[in-house]
Amino acid sequence: MKQVIIAVVALSILTVSSCKKLEGDNQNLDVTNQSVFDLMSTKSGSWWMYGNRNDTVFIRYATGKDTTKLGLKYSFYTRRDTITTTTSPEFFGKNEGKYLTLVDLDGNETNYINYVFWYEGKTSWTNDGEYNSGTILGKVIVTISSAIVQTGLTITQNGKTYKDVYHVHSTLKAGALNIDLGTLDIWFAKNIGIIRNEADINALGLYRNKYTDSLINYYIKP
Repeated sequence: MKQVIIAVVALSILTVSSCKKLEGDNQNLDVTNQSVFDLMSTKSGSWWMYGNRNDTVFIRYATGKDTTKLGLKYSFYTRRDTITTTTSPEFFGKNEGKYLTLVDLDGNETNYINYVFWYEGKTSWTNDGEYNSGTILGKVIVTISSAIVQTGLTITQNGKTYKDVYHVHSTLKAGALNIDLGTLDIWFAKNIGIIRNEADINALGLYRNKYTDSLINYYIKP
């Protein structure tokens, strides 16, 4: 997901600035509604290995620790690329039925927005993020519109079968002209976590990036 947001921001500065208000479901989250993230294990020792179509592999590790970001409590995970050994932080949380992660807008691990990747009980929702381009264009609004495509799926990949899988489809747009920046699809199962991510970023024909992260193996600490 981090790769998607960085690409979106790089392209969104080509659009005109927007006067749109930040009104997404990721706005004005109440700290008193923050609860334990229960979509996947938070226990130290749990891990999830993903393969990419570009022959890269990364592992997500649960640390068993919490941290506060943007005023909210998040479960802290780490993500390690098995080839470059690069490690980056990941954050997952839950707020009144909204399952959240933090997305990195500029790749510096300092400019995050809350992102609702699943809203329990809802069929559609939106996320708004604001990026300061550092140019005369000023601030640019990035909007991610998400909807449940299907529930109760059974998916077999990499020799493993996952049941009761949810599929969420999102479209990404930026700027006052609502420039189409591509799509993001996420499949996940409760108690296991994210099964697959697919992104197709294609903005104005100037940039194209497609990737798929598929769960290869995982271990849940008892």
